[in-house]
Amino acid sequence: MPDDVDAEALYTDEVYAVVDNRNSPFERIIFSEASKILKKARRIRPEGKTLLDFGSGKGQFLAVAKNADWEGLGIETATERCNFASEKYQVKVLNTWYQGGKIADGNFDMITLNHVLEHLPQPLVFMAELLGENLAKDGLVYIEVPRADSWQAGLSGKKWMHWDIPKHLTHWTESDLEKEFSKIGYQKVASRRISVHLGVLGMLQALLSSLGYRKNLILQLKRRKSPSLLFLIAVVLPFAWVFELLSALFDKSGIVGIYLKRNG
Repeated sequence: MPDDVDAEALYTDEVYAVVDNRNSPFERIIFSEASKILKKARRIRPEGKTLLDFGSGKGQFLAVAKNADWEGLGIETATERCNFASEKYQVKVLNTWYQGGKIADGNFDMITLNHVLEHLPQPLVFMAELLGENLAKDGLVYIEVPRADSWQAGLSGKKWMHWDIPKHLTHWTESDLEKEFSKIGYQKVASRRISVHLGVLGMLQALLSSLGYRKNLILQLKRRKSPSLLFLIAVVLPFAWVFELLSALFDKSGIVGIYLKRNG
C-alpha cells in the first residue's frame, strides 16, 4: 500500500458502514452460506471444536458457528463492528490488531478468513505467523477471496467491484492460493466456488455495468432502494444467476474458497 494512503480511513466510507440488517434477505443469505462452509469443514474434520474467525466483521460467521456448536473467537480491528458482534450476536471478539504470537491460547481446530486475505500487506508472511502460532496440529484453514480470473472480472474489466483498489492489496486465483500456500507448508483439501452473496451479486454488478449502470450496487442496496433499481435488478438477476452458475462449472466463478491443511 502506498505510504500516503491512510489505511484506517479507507474503511470509514459508506460501503463499509455498519448496518443492522439482521431481518433482511441479505442476512439469511449470509447465514446460509456460512452454514455450508462450516458443514463442509465438519465433514473434513469431524472432531473440530474451536474456531478463530480472523477479520470477523459484524460477527455473522461466528454466530452461525456458535449455533453449530463451535467454540468461536473473532479478531476484528474496527471497534464499531466488534461492538455490533458482541451486542447483537453475543459472540466473543477481540478488538485488536494482530501483532504476532498466540491469540488467546492458540491451538484452534479451524481458522477462517472470509474476504480478509486480499486486505493484508505481505499476506503470506502474515499467514505463516498466524497459522504457525495458532492452528492446531491437524487443524483446518478456510480462506475465501474474490477470483481475479473470473468471468465477471473479465466482463467488467477495470470496473469490477472486487478489484476495490486500494482496499484490496492483492488479487488471487485458485491456483495462486494453492501455489503460495504450498510454499509455507499447506495443501488444499477441498474448495468452494458458488456464493450468492458475493458471487451472484458481483455478476449482477458486472452485467448492470455492461448495460451502462455506473453506481455501486452494494451502496445503492444499503440506501433507500428506488423502484427503478428494483425493476432493473428483477430483470437482470436471472441472467446473473445463470452466468454465475455456468462460470462455476468452468472454475471461473466470482469467488473461490479453499480448505487447507498442513502438508503431511
